[in-house]
Amino acid sequence: MQTPLCMSSAIAPLESLEAPQQSPLGPSGSRYPRLVRHRRAVSLRQTFATTSTCPSYGISTLSLEPWLLAEANKKRLRREMRCRRRALSTDQQQIAGDALSAHLLRLPGLAGGQRFAGYLANDGEIDPMLALVKLIGRGRQCFLPIIVPGRRPKLLFGPFDSSSLFAANYYGIPEPQVGPNEKLKAGELDWLFLPLVAFDRSGNRLGMGGGFYDATLEALRHRRYWMRPRLVGLAHGFQCVDQLDIDNWDVPLHGIVTESGYHSCQE
Repeated sequence: MQTPLCMSSAIAPLESLEAPQQSPLGPSGSRYPRLVRHRRAVSLRQTFATTSTCPSYGISTLSLEPWLLAEANKKRLRREMRCRRRALSTDQQQIAGDALSAHLLRLPGLAGGQRFAGYLANDGEIDPMLALVKLIGRGRQCFLPIIVPGRRPKLLFGPFDSSSLFAANYYGIPEPQVGPNEKLKAGELDWLFLPLVAFDRSGNRLGMGGGFYDATLEALRHRRYWMRPRLVGLAHGFQCVDQLDIDNWDVPLHGIVTESGYHSCQE
């Protein structure tokens, strides 16, 4: 089912999509769909250091290969960070999203960009939509990810504005319905705002585990000179950890923006 996306100064709801909740977007009071329910708060352990047993499997860490231990730690970190961000109230999410958008619009070099890609917030992710709407109002083009099926699914990016039609993908996330020639590859964007589950101050990002962004950015990773897009991760401040285990295919971010401000990772 396709649904028009109405927008004046903010995005209105996609009524026909089965979105569990809606969340305020901006001061105008208009709303757009959130795709998750806020759940009861779950306490977050402050450290994910190796212990004598692996909590996920109840076996001695001495019997685990290093990569298995790293994957177990990632799985636990994903679970705990997702629980914490889903526990945020609607008001807390709106306040964080408004602050994030204000910082995004003040990013160094942003004025020179023309093509910006973001995402529709899901699963408690911090919400960049207010910034995207304001960029559209300034005459910029904004895009949302579209999953391309395959042996290793990746993302293309479709434009959206107030007249766009949306349809839910396999995961229930709305995607803009556009023609094949309107979809862009990541390398055709100027700025790419990425969601994440956790990050460290070196610019390493932990995603949901689907590998969509890894596959999408793989070709760019081998470029000798990276010109674009500029990669900026978006997160709640509490999603920062001391250090993430990284893989050789991970692409570090140029910077991170939270509700508290911007942190450059590649000076």
